[in-house]
Amino acid sequence: MKIPFGIILLLLLGTVAATVENFDSWNIIDITHPIRNDMPSFDSKKGAGNILNETYGAFTVTGNFRMSTHLGSHVDCPAHIFQEQHERGVTVDSLDLRTLMGPVLVIEVPPDTNITTEVVRSFNISQGVKRVIFKTQNTNRKLMQQQEFAGDYTGFTVDGAQELVKNTEIKFVGIDYMSVARNGDVVAVHQALLGDSRGIIPVENLKLDDVKPGPYTVYCLPLRLLAEAAPVRCILVA
Repeated sequence: MKIPFGIILLLLLGTVAATVENFDSWNIIDITHPIRNDMPSFDSKKGAGNILNETYGAFTVTGNFRMSTHLGSHVDCPAHIFQEQHERGVTVDSLDLRTLMGPVLVIEVPPDTNITTEVVRSFNISQGVKRVIFKTQNTNRKLMQQQEFAGDYTGFTVDGAQELVKNTEIKFVGIDYMSVARNGDVVAVHQALLGDSRGIIPVENLKLDDVKPGPYTVYCLPLRLLAEAAPVRCILVA
């Protein structure tokens, strides 16, 4: 049976209209920190510094910025911790974007604890869960609103990261301060996550003030830099 072209066109237009209407109904939560000169920077008492400058011309405003690839909301790739990967050109532009988009579970970490083996086990993360964002005391303490780096932030311990790797299927790990690892375990935790064969992607420094625990859809798109990390724009859809 041959379907008239007019009917096919109407069906296609209806599909497009339904898709647009669906987008319009999205409840979008932007979980990206604005990049600003007074934002905190890792291990710095003075913050990011003069990274963003804008100049008024006769008819336009033109800006430029120069900053660390790890400032603000950003993703890491294996080249960050394994130099041989960087030498081979396995940089942010090679990340699988499908890992950075899809269903995500936001979990609230109990206060006054890092993310240890026991804490990871207490969440009972189901098999099949691929993406998790951890909301910690970093958000409640408003650390990203302070110019000085807070070395006592909450993050993964080495054993907590190893537990996540061994006993979950997670490929996307988000957290609400500058590093997914607690201070002092930065290298070892990144080695555990980024060294896993399934390609776990840490997404760091997310803005979770207005985010409640529960299921969402996440969309995180990093700048296509030939680098070991890159700024990212992340949103949640409730």
